[in-house]
Amino acid sequence: MINLEATFTDISGWHKNVHYSTGGSRSKYIALHPDTNEEYFFKGSKETLTGEIKFPTEFWSEIVSSKIGQFLEFPMLDYNIAYDSKHKQKIGCLSKSMVLSSKNKLTEGITYLTGFNSKYIPSEHKKDYTFQFICNALEKFYLGNYIENIIEIIVFDSIIGNSDRHQENWGVLSTYEQDENIVKEQILTAFDKIKNKLKKLSNNNLKEEVKIQVNMNPKYISYLYNHQFAPIYDSGCCLGREHIDEKVIKMLNDSQMIEAYIRKGESEIHWEGHLKKRNHFELIELLLTNYPAETKKYIARVEKKNNTESIKEIIENVDINVPKDLINFKLSESRKQLMFKLVTLRIEKLIQYL
Repeated sequence: MINLEATFTDISGWHKNVHYSTGGSRSKYIALHPDTNEEYFFKGSKETLTGEIKFPTEFWSEIVSSKIGQFLEFPMLDYNIAYDSKHKQKIGCLSKSMVLSSKNKLTEGITYLTGFNSKYIPSEHKKDYTFQFICNALEKFYLGNYIENIIEIIVFDSIIGNSDRHQENWGVLSTYEQDENIVKEQILTAFDKIKNKLKKLSNNNLKEEVKIQVNMNPKYISYLYNHQFAPIYDSGCCLGREHIDEKVIKMLNDSQMIEAYIRKGESEIHWEGHLKKRNHFELIELLLTNYPAETKKYIARVEKKNNTESIKEIIENVDINVPKDLINFKLSESRKQLMFKLVTLRIEKLIQYL
């Protein structure tokens, strides 16, 4: 499975782009490829306010999640290994920027949510961050066709146990570049299809009918932007990354501890009417009740692609390209074993819903 092996890149000599901030709680910066000048994100692991590295293996969870997601055919942002001898955290994960300067932009979920409800403050209204709130916000901006993408993300998070799918960890990419003639043709085609209906409508019903038609024909809104849902990114809060090595070994020798850990894992996305967070599989059950076809489609894809030997190989070889002189940065065998157990047990639980 060479195509899913994490590559290793020494970026010590790459130029750091100091003009852009990257946000979030993990140590990260933008680096420019010396040959192409393309932007890449280097991310280490979470640091405390005092500068202590809180979860040293968090970037490995990001890489492993990316590779397993790709294997299971989820639309993932690809993460690989990077080394910077000049940085405090010398090793971390590297991903090519989704955003190409002047050609497109990433609009994070928080923009849609606060645009839909200007009084919403993520840090204060955590229980209001619900699946329904996300859906309503996307509908408001005529992006209701991306609700399925949110469902797909929730299914993926149930596999890795991601606990931090907050408002900035999903988004929509918008392309600026448009051919003027194509745009004009699309606008004319869109309104030609509905003009007869519009003639029969009162002014009160006009806006709603246009909204319905646009949602039915998403390609016709490209005169505003050419949208696509962003690949799944920032998925490092998972796979036991918060546990020290001693706890990892203890869990491996106690199947009940592993089961309890899986059971207690919660999604950051709430469900309307429930004040407390739901665990990942409770959220899956709620989606199956309300969106059965869409949810089963993604679970069925996981079942089709699932292969324990391949998943084991991905995890065991994730650090195979780390040079010998950096062996101390590799994942321990016990942590790899825990990752494997967590992923395979979660997949087993997930496909039982089919």
